[in-house]
Amino acid sequence: MIESILIKTLLLSVGLLFCGYLLGRDAGRRQGSGATIDLLCQRGYVNFRRTGKDLGEIQLVKLNGETEEM
Repeated sequence: MIESILIKTLLLSVGLLFCGYLLGRDAGRRQGSGATIDLLCQRGYVNFRRTGKDLGEIQLVKLNGETEEM
Protein backbone atom coordinates (compact mmCIF):
# COMPACT_ATOMS: atom_id res chain seq x y z
CA MET A 1 0.00 0.00 0.00
CA ILE A 2 2.66 2.54 1.06
CA GLU A 3 4.95 1.47 -1.79
CA SER A 4 2.27 2.13 -4.42
CA ILE A 5 1.59 5.61 -3.01
CA LEU A 6 5.31 6.41 -3.02
CA ILE A 7 5.70 5.17 -6.60
CA LYS A 8 2.69 7.20 -7.79
CA THR A 9 3.99 10.30 -6.01
CA LEU A 10 7.43 9.85 -7.56
CA LEU A 11 6.03 9.38 -11.06
CA LEU A 12 3.76 12.41 -10.71
CA SER A 13 6.67 14.52 -9.43
CA VAL A 14 8.90 13.51 -12.34
CA GLY A 15 6.09 14.24 -14.79
CA LEU A 16 5.49 17.70 -13.36
CA LEU A 17 9.21 18.47 -13.35
CA PHE A 18 9.51 17.46 -17.01
CA CYS A 19 6.47 19.56 -18.01
CA GLY A 20 7.92 22.58 -16.20
CA TYR A 21 11.20 22.08 -18.01
CA LEU A 22 9.50 21.94 -21.40
CA LEU A 23 7.42 25.06 -20.73
CA GLY A 24 10.23 27.12 -19.23
CA ARG A 25 13.23 26.40 -21.43
CA ASP A 26 12.22 28.66 -24.34
CA ALA A 27 11.24 31.55 -22.07
CA GLY A 28 14.68 31.52 -20.47
CA ARG A 29 16.40 31.56 -23.83
CA ARG A 30 14.33 34.53 -25.01
CA GLN A 31 14.97 36.51 -21.84
CA GLY A 32 18.67 35.73 -21.90
CA SER A 33 19.15 36.67 -25.53
CA GLY A 34 17.18 39.90 -25.08
CA ALA A 35 19.27 40.86 -22.06
CA THR A 36 22.47 40.12 -23.98
CA ILE A 37 21.46 42.37 -26.90
CA ASP A 38 20.49 45.15 -24.47
CA LEU A 39 23.85 44.88 -22.68
CA LEU A 40 25.79 44.99 -25.96
CA CYS A 41 23.84 48.09 -27.05
CA GLN A 42 24.45 49.84 -23.73
CA ARG A 43 28.19 49.18 -23.83
CA GLY A 44 28.52 50.32 -27.44
CA TYR A 45 29.40 47.01 -29.09
CA VAL A 46 26.26 47.02 -31.25
CA ASN A 47 24.95 50.08 -33.05
CA PHE A 48 21.22 50.76 -32.97
CA ARG A 49 18.79 53.35 -34.23
CA ARG A 50 15.39 54.22 -32.79
CA THR A 51 12.65 54.24 -35.44
CA GLY A 52 8.90 54.19 -35.68
CA LYS A 53 6.20 56.19 -34.06
CA ASP A 54 7.45 57.90 -30.87
CA LEU A 55 10.83 56.21 -31.41
CA GLY A 56 9.52 53.08 -29.70
CA GLU A 57 11.16 50.57 -32.03
CA ILE A 58 14.86 49.75 -32.01
CA GLN A 59 16.55 48.75 -35.26
CA LEU A 60 20.02 47.16 -35.17
CA VAL A 61 22.54 48.73 -37.55
CA LYS A 62 25.42 46.89 -39.23
CA LEU A 63 28.93 48.22 -38.83
CA ASN A 64 28.90 49.71 -42.33
CA GLY A 65 25.71 51.67 -41.55
CA GLU A 66 23.24 49.46 -43.42
CA THR A 67 20.10 48.23 -41.73
CA GLU A 68 18.70 44.75 -42.08
CA GLU A 69 15.02 44.40 -42.85
CA MET A 70 13.13 41.58 -41.14
